[in-house]
Amino acid sequence: MTGPRIYNSESPEVQQARLAKKRQKRVKEVHRVRRNRLVALFAFFFCCLGLTLINQRNQVQRIDAQTKGYQSSLSQLQRKQQLLQNKRNDLRDPDYVAKFLRYKFYYSKPDEKVYHIPE
Repeated sequence: MTGPRIYNSESPEVQQARLAKKRQKRVKEVHRVRRNRLVALFAFFFCCLGLTLINQRNQVQRIDAQTKGYQSSLSQLQRKQQLLQNKRNDLRDPDYVAKFLRYKFYYSKPDEKVYHIPE
């Protein structure tokens, strides 16, 4: 025997295998971290896109509500315009004007008597 014999030391093959396993574990850890970062990045972008879509949908609903309100006011104004046109056309008719004045202001023709009867 030339020197002390160490029984607890690892053989070179076992050391190489342990180092290879350690390298493999480190590579897996790096890949896991990269994968998690990519997933987080995509999740962030999807959340941003989702919020944008939600905001746009709310804006479209608000505009639709305004449009419905404007359409209802437009239909009311169109009905009012039609009534006013009908009144204008009626006022152009001399017979209607005469009847209206006789009814509203109690005008009468000569030698005609008007009696007011309460309802």
